[in-house]
Amino acid sequence: SSGFNAEYGERALSLAEEHDLSEWVELNRPKRYVDVMVHPEGRARFARAAEDAGIETSVMIHDVEDIITRHVIRRRNADNEKYDYTQFNTFEKIEKELKHISRAHSNIARLVSMGLTNEHRHLYALRVTNHIGPKPTKPIVLIDAGIHAREWVSVSTIMYIINEVVKNPRNDPLIRAFRDSYDFVFMPVLNPDGYVYTWTHDRLWRKNRAPNANSRCVGVDLNRNWDYKWGGEGTSANPCDIDYRGRRPFSELETQAVKQWIEEYKSKIVLYINFHAYGQLWMTPYGYSRDTPSNESEMLDYSQIAVDAIRNVRGTEYDFGPVYTTIYPASSISVDWVRGAEKVLIAYTVELPDRGQHGFITPESEITPIGHETWKGIEKLLIALGSDKKLLRTQEIVVV
Repeated sequence: SSGFNAEYGERALSLAEEHDLSEWVELNRPKRYVDVMVHPEGRARFARAAEDAGIETSVMIHDVEDIITRHVIRRRNADNEKYDYTQFNTFEKIEKELKHISRAHSNIARLVSMGLTNEHRHLYALRVTNHIGPKPTKPIVLIDAGIHAREWVSVSTIMYIINEVVKNPRNDPLIRAFRDSYDFVFMPVLNPDGYVYTWTHDRLWRKNRAPNANSRCVGVDLNRNWDYKWGGEGTSANPCDIDYRGRRPFSELETQAVKQWIEEYKSKIVLYINFHAYGQLWMTPYGYSRDTPSNESEMLDYSQIAVDAIRNVRGTEYDFGPVYTTIYPASSISVDWVRGAEKVLIAYTVELPDRGQHGFITPESEITPIGHETWKGIEKLLIALGSDKKLLRTQEIVVV
């Protein structure tokens, strides 16, 4: 972890590049740090270079491999057939759970496959609403996760929220009111092939697993493949890079499938949230430049409501603001396309906890607390949005 002001930040990033540390680089501008993963043999050289550049460093995780190994062993020991909401789960278990939910709760939940991946896995969308029909008829709340394979907590968080909204374990009248008012659409794993690969081969894999023509390197960064300012700042033309944007916009089966779904229902979508990890950032478009959407102040007001509600649960602090200045330039990302091309007015990309203590390797003890506080943030946002836009249609009494 390297502390920085703006110029040190750029210096820290170029240092990471010089030392070829692209495998794990996360940046948090408001909190002024860059996280990088250094191999043991390069550690002393990197520490000297950082010191020469006047950059403070501290070690957050001493042995990444050890943590990953312990995770895997613990999971294998606990491997039974059933989905466990307190643990990370394989794609196979997630798929079974989604099918089970749509069968056991067929009056409020419907599962569709939007398409298949390169390795023939389904891209699922689960729709949840009271008195469900064949097509969405109410304002849509669209939430997706798992577009980057290694960001497991994004998947566990969306699954936590699905469980709350479908099963309503505390019999909360607010959840019933939301189901009366909105069509929730959850896309829990947008990168199934990559997610499976993080279980079987490489825990820190990010891209999908599509082969690239004329390259030994596999995969496209699905969150650099959307057709809005495609190929701009913060994307790579090199198939070996982790932010490789693909040959052209929507070159990938996964982004094509989601695009098709959104194109069909965009006029009904009132809220879009795209989950990632990590950094505790609740971000608005745009990522391609300092340009801002016409309703940026409205989006920032709702961000404030969400992050305040999250903080009230157990003190988790989020920063918020545009992707470009809050984390880093990133073009052709889903939130830019949803807001810029499809004109969905309220759209966020959310970096879930933490701030580097565990990074991508979230401890399982954090799954429920992160799920809970994130849902509380979304709940408050939905109440505010619902009352501002007069969307709450309900027989329930909603105390705001």
